[in-house]
Formats: sequence, C-alpha cells, structure tokens
Amino acid sequence: MKKILFLIIGTLLVLGLVLPGCTDDTPENVIKIAVVGPMTDLQGQNHKDGATLAIEEINDAGGVTVGGVDYTVELVAVETKEATSGEDGSTGTGNLQAVIDDMAFCVGGFRTEIVSVYREVAMEAEKVFINCGAATDALQFSVVTDYAKYKYWFKGTPYNSTFLVKSLLKMASTIGGGVLAATLEGYDAAVKADYKIGNPQTVPLRVVILMENATWCAGIVGAAQLYLPAMGFNVTSTILVDPTAATIGVANWNTIVNDKPHIIFTAFSGSVGAVYSGERVTNDIPAMTIGINVPGQQLLHWVNTDGDCEGEILLDTWAVGLNQTPQTGAWVDAFVARFSRYPVYTAGTYDSIKQGCRAIEDTQSFDSDTLVAWLEDPANAMDDSVGTPKIQYYPMPADTLEAGVTYALNESQVLALYPNIGSPWMRFSPFLPYPYYEVAMGYNQTDWLVGEASKPHIAHDTVYGPGYMTGIGAQWQKEGGVGAGQKVGIWPVYLGEDPTTKFKLTDQYGYWNFQYPGTSPYILTIGGMLNIAWDPYA
Repeated sequence: MKKILFLIIGTLLVLGLVLPGCTDDTPENVIKIAVVGPMTDLQGQNHKDGATLAIEEINDAGGVTVGGVDYTVELVAVETKEATSGEDGSTGTGNLQAVIDDMAFCVGGFRTEIVSVYREVAMEAEKVFINCGAATDALQFSVVTDYAKYKYWFKGTPYNSTFLVKSLLKMASTIGGGVLAATLEGYDAAVKADYKIGNPQTVPLRVVILMENATWCAGIVGAAQLYLPAMGFNVTSTILVDPTAATIGVANWNTIVNDKPHIIFTAFSGSVGAVYSGERVTNDIPAMTIGINVPGQQLLHWVNTDGDCEGEILLDTWAVGLNQTPQTGAWVDAFVARFSRYPVYTAGTYDSIKQGCRAIEDTQSFDSDTLVAWLEDPANAMDDSVGTPKIQYYPMPADTLEAGVTYALNESQVLALYPNIGSPWMRFSPFLPYPYYEVAMGYNQTDWLVGEASKPHIAHDTVYGPGYMTGIGAQWQKEGGVGAGQKVGIWPVYLGEDPTTKFKLTDQYGYWNFQYPGTSPYILTIGGMLNIAWDPYA
C-alpha cells in the first residue's frame, strides 16, 4: 500500500513539473490579457467593457488556437487610479508589476503623465502594450528614439494630439467658419449687436479656447492659438482648467461672458467636462461648442445636464446610427444593450484585443518580438474594426534629419500609405480650407516629419486620414427634433461638388469631402445670438 501511495505521489509531482501553470486556481490553456486603467472611473470602465465584449466573442468562437491547442482568453483588470487627482503612477506600477509575468499582452492607458510611469513595467518585461487612451505625441515618439526598449508600445486609440487638433480645426472650419458665419451673415438684421459679423462679413468670429491644463492638451492649445487666427478667427482668450476640477470657475466664466464668443473651442478628458454644459447655459452663453469632451460622450450626459448639452459638437469615435464600418452599428447597439451607456473612445480596447489575439494565432507564437513584427507588417492592418475603416501603424522613419529630435517618412513609405499623393495636380497646407496654396502635388519631406511635438507620423501610432482613422464629429440633438436627447454623427460631411471643393477639402492625407453612412444633418443652437425665434431643427 505504501508503495502504491509513493507511486501516486511521484506521478503527481511529475505532472506538476510538466504543467507548472496548472493549479487549483489557475486553469491550463489560458491566455491572460491585462486591461490597464482607472477602473472605477469612466475611462477605465470603458477600457474593461470594450475588452470584455472582445474576449467573450473570441471565447464563444472557440478561443485562440496555438500549436493545435485551444486557449481560452481571460481578462485581468489592473487598477491605475490615473483619473484621480494626485496620482503619481505608483498605483499602476505596483498593480501591473504584480501580474505582468503572466500576461500575453496589455491594453489600456489613459492619462499621459501617469501611463508614462507605469508602462515601464511592461517595457522592461518586454510585453506588448497597446495604448488605448493617451494621445500625447511625445509618449509615442519614444518608439523612434529608443526602439529597442519601446518597440512593444503601440497605439490603438485615439490618434495623437497633432491629429486631434487637425480634425478639430477641420470641424471648426466647416461648421464654424463656414456654416455659422454664413448663417449670421445671412440673418444680419436679426443678429444681436454683440454677435453681428456684418453682411458681407467684416468681423471675424470670436473664439475662446477652453481646455484642460494637461500634457495631452499642450500641443492642441498651441496649435489652436496658431492656426485659428490663420483660418480667420479671432481668439479672444485661452483658459486652462484642472482636469478634475468640480467647476470651470466663476472668474473663467466672467472672462467668457465678457468676450462674447461665437465659438468655445474645448478639450476635456477628465471629470471637469461633465459640468461644462450646465455651467455654460447657467451663465447664459449662446456660443457654439466645438471640441473634445470625453465625459460628454456618454449616454447620461443629456440627462445629467438636463439637455443643456444640446447642439454641442465633439470629436468622438461612435454615434447613434453612424456606420464607419459594416460592424459599427451592431457593435454600438450591443454595447448599449449590455452596459446601458454609450461607449467612449477608451472602449477601443475591443479592437486592440481582437488584433492582439489575431497576432498570436497567426504567428502561432506568444513571443513578444514575433508579435511586434506581425503588428508592424502592413499586410496585417485591421480592416474589420468597429471604430474606423482601417487600423494601421506608421513605420519607423527612414530619413534622419536631426538624430534623436526630428525624422521623416521617405517617399516610398508615404506612397505605400497614401498612394494618391502621387497625383501631379496640387499640394495643400495641413490646416484647411484656410490658408491654402497651390503647387505641384507629390511627396514633400516637410509634410511627413516625425518628432516629439506636431510632427505626428510616429512609428506604431495609428495612420490618419480618409480610409484610415478620421474620428467623427458627434452632436447632441433631440431625436426627430422633439424627442429624447441622443448623440448623432455629423462630420465628416459631404458638402457637394463645385470647382473649388476638391481644392479646399484635400490635404496630404486625402479628400475629406465625404460622409459615413448614417450621418445626420447638423443643427445650430444659436437662438441666443438672435432677436428672432429660432428653431435649430427647421
């Protein structure tokens, strides 16, 4: 009997050596993925919810097969508290360090100042980390300046700060410099004196820049201050607020009231964005809002502001009824049905987990360097995303202009991404439609710079432009003009064809005169600027 017991124990010990990952609480054949973010805040909740939908779909379809073995995917939530005032990155560092060795790869990240600290855990462990939240150019630029260490760092969403401001300026030009100015000009006799611009227009539209005092906003603020005046706007004030402030502040609202802006140009990712809409209405400010407001992307924003967000335009990823891809509409419906709220941009973890698991299965490998090579290969660009027509990454720049500071994509790299710039008809300045100039179209190195700030074609960052990632302009409207509030997509928008349209609406990334299926008409909530009754839905 003792001999039999000894053999049984010996057999169990052998099995323990052969299957070191198989314990009572750790099942075998599991791929663990870390979703990293502020789990008790809006951004981290969406990180987790997008990731949850992805792994459920993968597991329902049989999991991930490697070497003939079917693996179940398991999500490991890592709390970072990076949306909390005073957090220094230590929470994320400690929590990620505790699990990193068991992770196949990581997704998530939100606040630049914090993720730049705790991502070091993944880089030192040589684990792929797909950033799904932090936009700052410099954060991604580390891939170029120290590839050996940061080659594991990729961007899933959003595109970087420079591209954010490019899209914001496009919206401001189309809706503000175009539609709003034309409306005020046409209704000149009925416009209140404080908001008159003349007919024909002689006074530029006034703009207040109101943004977070945060790293990711620094480039946006600088570009807005530079390019809005060049586009014909009068920037009257620039106001920066704490991302976690409970209010925009009386002094700041007094400045805005005195400036009497036609447009407030915003960028909020933290909780301060949740109070902006109500305070704007309380202060009786009729200005249009065009910008970024992550708390304003969520379903309850209409209810929380008692409809005061009506008419606000925000750069976004998803909207009701909008179909950037054939998968988008059904996915958004499924997300709302499951979680009773709209997805905000950090729910892009859904696409990143799908892409990472695809890399493992296609390469039949868990080796991080092998996964990096697969993600870098343009042949593996994701063309079945739920948020954008194609997710592809910029390559390492071929041209060195100033080592460690500025690089550039060469002509062959650019043409591989944007073949239409080979058309020999014209080239455009980066912010359109004003200013613009006509020259021979084609590759120009200064258009394709790679650097820490405002040189955005950075390795492992998402490719920008029509056919790739454009973002969308969403607007809060009443359903049918009378019903409950909903967030609909209004930009990019097709503006019709005329002899100058292609000239004005083309840049080096492509032709922006198009719209996605399900785009809604925009509205102008400018009744407070007029002396007549105004129905924005008429």
